[in-house]
Amino acid sequence: MNIGSLQVEGRAVLAPLAGYGDAPFRLLCKRYGAALVYSEMVSSLGIKFRNAKTLAMLAIDPDEHPVSFQMFGARPDAMALAAEVLEQAGADAIDINMGCPEPKIVKSGSGSALLRDVPLIDSITTAVVRATKLPVTVKIRKGYVMEDDVTQEILAVCEKNGIAALAIHGSTAVQGRSGAKDWDVIARAKERAHIPIIANGGVKNAEDARHFLAHTGADLVMIGRAALGNPWIFEQVNDVLADRPIRQPDTEERFRIMREHVEREVLLKGPVTGIKEMRKHLAFYFHGLPEATRYRGRVNQIKTFEDLEAMLEDYLAVCRSHEQEADNGTR
Repeated sequence: MNIGSLQVEGRAVLAPLAGYGDAPFRLLCKRYGAALVYSEMVSSLGIKFRNAKTLAMLAIDPDEHPVSFQMFGARPDAMALAAEVLEQAGADAIDINMGCPEPKIVKSGSGSALLRDVPLIDSITTAVVRATKLPVTVKIRKGYVMEDDVTQEILAVCEKNGIAALAIHGSTAVQGRSGAKDWDVIARAKERAHIPIIANGGVKNAEDARHFLAHTGADLVMIGRAALGNPWIFEQVNDVLADRPIRQPDTEERFRIMREHVEREVLLKGPVTGIKEMRKHLAFYFHGLPEATRYRGRVNQIKTFEDLEAMLEDYLAVCRSHEQEADNGTR
């Protein structure tokens, strides 16, 4: 299917994940079948004022395309300028965050705060679409407070201003990550939309994704936290949608991906920051493995690349031993 001029293959996309969605992680998700990968959100003002930390977030691996960069802000001029910079950086699409409920984002008037100011949404989307040749998409929530449903109003503004696709999270800003997700609000938007609708919120596994797409009729499904430590979920969604058996990676493959992820983080960010970044990723990768709690604790004490490599080798041996014991027990 197409998002504006951008063609994507498949129906599952990686959501923007603040603090996690950097180039090494996006690349792994792409390898396992993500149709499109989104960056973690970047500040339009950080780009405008050439903040070093923000600019470092613009790294793109040649093998992760197509990649959409998500930005946040409340100033149309700064958002337009940021769009130009992101296009120059090599992004394939640009996404505007209008759904983040984090207090520091909301206090700046950005993220989900925009859901309370449709005229400002109109101004921002107009400015960004005019500033770039790339497809521009928008990500929203159902509304800001519990009784809100602003999806139809925002959809109309987006379509009027040339937005290429709309991602909708079926909860309000005040719900955060908790509470029920309203899939029906996404289905109603899809019925009236003339642009692709991306369903977001509550997917934990491949079967969830299939049910979500069937219920809403959405064009794409967006997967966020369920992909952490589990980049192969995209392959599994693709299998389910094609009525193929779901493939579970074996222990060797899981540890091979962990090691590659570590290497790429260290290469991109250096050993100190790279190891620090990997601690949180490995906590997810270890989920479901034997003695996971003990090894999560060990990860948090590690400071060097060599020690982390050695620990992963040790943990792999432990997992092999548990598998051998389980095999012996079933004979």
